[in-house]
Amino acid sequence: MNRALRAELLKLRRRGTLVAIAAVAAMGVLASVLAFALADDTARPLDGPGRGFAMTLARLAGPDGPSIGFAAGMTFVGLLVFVVFTANITSEYGQGTLRTLLLQQPRRVAWLAGKLAAMLMIMLVALLVALALSVATAVVMAQLRGVDTSQWWTGAAVEAAAASFLNALLATMFFALTATALGVLTRSTVLALAIGIAWMLPIEHIIQQAWDGATRTFPGLVFDAVARGGLPDASYGPALALAAGYAGVAAAVAAASLTRRDVTA
Repeated sequence: MNRALRAELLKLRRRGTLVAIAAVAAMGVLASVLAFALADDTARPLDGPGRGFAMTLARLAGPDGPSIGFAAGMTFVGLLVFVVFTANITSEYGQGTLRTLLLQQPRRVAWLAGKLAAMLMIMLVALLVALALSVATAVVMAQLRGVDTSQWWTGAAVEAAAASFLNALLATMFFALTATALGVLTRSTVLALAIGIAWMLPIEHIIQQAWDGATRTFPGLVFDAVARGGLPDASYGPALALAAGYAGVAAAVAAASLTRRDVTA
């Protein structure tokens, strides 16, 4: 696994990695800007399942105010992670490099674990950058919207930011494992993305409009609930347990498929 990890880290020292980190950071900044720009003076109910209440200035003044935008932006970051991991896995098949890699590391599961570990390390750095920039953006936006920031510099605020980061990292891992499994099964970037994006964007959300249970059942919505620390229709504990179950199944499927199928099949 260590050899695969080092090899993948060498491959990731290129412009595309910086672009991915920049994209994650940009989403964190944008989400923070939108959270403050669209915040209301008072709460108002929103229609539809899983919507809760609109963001308010009073909520933004709380200890979790600096990291609210970061947590909200993880919905889009999760989709970006799904795309990045899918493309990275399927490119090994499409470019014919997998056979060469397995000659150097014949233990396929160890190779896959090392590859995923290296990519998740890059995502960890990207999330740290996104959180830092999101908090900095929140400070600026708070001044523009007249939000009291006295509670932002307390231990509770640090705990809230740490929890947001941990939840984002967990959701990233869940999206990554799901993308890996789909990539290994289909071995096609276009097909894997078509299936994954179609399911997690239009299909899940269309069903969500008609069935409240979709938020706490379907993988994409459950991963999103974990990233945001729980939602009105999907409490954090059950969502985390189900998301871990989905990720565990995805990891097992990916390992079994990679081990048993010929790499050229």
